[in-house]
Amino acid sequence: MNETLQELLRTIQRTAGQVSDTAADAAYGVGKKAEALLSTAKLNIRAADLKSQIGAQMKTVGEMIYATHTGTPTDSDVLLDKLQEIDDLNARLAEVNALLGRREEAARCSVCGAVNREGDQFCRECGAKL
Repeated sequence: MNETLQELLRTIQRTAGQVSDTAADAAYGVGKKAEALLSTAKLNIRAADLKSQIGAQMKTVGEMIYATHTGTPTDSDVLLDKLQEIDDLNARLAEVNALLGRREEAARCSVCGAVNREGDQFCRECGAKL
């Protein structure tokens, strides 16, 4: 065979190998990105589930407190257990949010419910300690 033709075939073979390597690297990168997106989606679902559980527990606590107000006192140990469950759920939600890179939500006043700025020590609406 002609030397020029052989050199051309070798060049084509090298180029095909390089294209193959580049395609493999791109596929690997796409796979990693898809894996990261899937992981983020799973964490977002977990965060939504935890928020839902917190809401349900808060509703139960509210019902217990209202029952006490209307003359059917709730056993304080039962109420304390529910509050501790909420604390646990909030801690787990904070962990998930940290994995997602979310900052903690602004402090909400326990007295009046107003949203305060990060770093505030006292409520801007009613002055209660945060």
